[in-house]
Amino acid sequence: MRSTSIVALVVTTLAACGPSDTADRYLGRTGDAIVGGETFVGLPAVGALVYFGNMHCTATVIAPKKLLTAAHCVDGISASGLQFVIGPSLGNVQSVVAVESVTPHPGYNPSTIANDIAFVTLKTPAPVEPMPVVTALGPNNVGDELIFVGYGASNGFQQSGSGIKRAVTMQLAQLGSTTFAYSDQGKNTCNGDSGGPAFLQQNGELFIAGVTSYGDQFCAQYGVDTRVDTYLDFLGVFEDSPTDDIADPCGGETFTGRCDGNTVVWCENQEVKSGDCTPHGKTCGFNDSKGYFDCQD
Repeated sequence: MRSTSIVALVVTTLAACGPSDTADRYLGRTGDAIVGGETFVGLPAVGALVYFGNMHCTATVIAPKKLLTAAHCVDGISASGLQFVIGPSLGNVQSVVAVESVTPHPGYNPSTIANDIAFVTLKTPAPVEPMPVVTALGPNNVGDELIFVGYGASNGFQQSGSGIKRAVTMQLAQLGSTTFAYSDQGKNTCNGDSGGPAFLQQNGELFIAGVTSYGDQFCAQYGVDTRVDTYLDFLGVFEDSPTDDIADPCGGETFTGRCDGNTVVWCENQEVKSGDCTPHGKTCGFNDSKGYFDCQD
């Protein structure tokens, strides 16, 4: 896994192989070439997570008060030290929103980097339009062009250039059950881009397909994203949807869950689950640190 604050994106100059129509349309290019990449001022829903004033990770607004990011970006850190910064760079800030709480996936494993996905709850709604997420990836998506966005380093060897919003296009190379990989020559995500989105274009609209997770040490060989479609229940996609035309396989139950007497009831992997706390000598209640209901001492 890369260093703790994997937020940066080593972007490759799109102009070197001809302008990308997809990138031009959605990225709001400024035309200023960085080391192998493009800076841009578009996609305002993608912002930087700043921790006690320092560049930390990238995140994306998926609901008025909810951000999508990586679990390793928020695991074990204080929500009170986080801020969500909107703007083309940390030197050109358009809005700052305080963080209420952080919720890494309960199955996140820092040793194996499994389930590297999280959501951040804001104290007030972000002043930008939320981005939709992909609800299903499949083998037919291998080879599709993705747009990766982040605020991290533009030089993987020197670890420099963070704090500026950049983007790069790469192809989805390998699709796993919970992750996907990419390995375009001369392009990659890098330290500081962690938690940032990978966008897939569907019917002329951009949807978040992945969250930047890890890659090789110098950001020169490969990168891996966590698939968003595998974690829709955890993210509360159905719960946060403003419309009722999306089928809810859990009938209204959410990953946050609830207490039915002393039994925890919740939705996970599109299936309603429950657990009785009584045999374990515990009581059902809301876990403030985890952001969901469970059995507590």
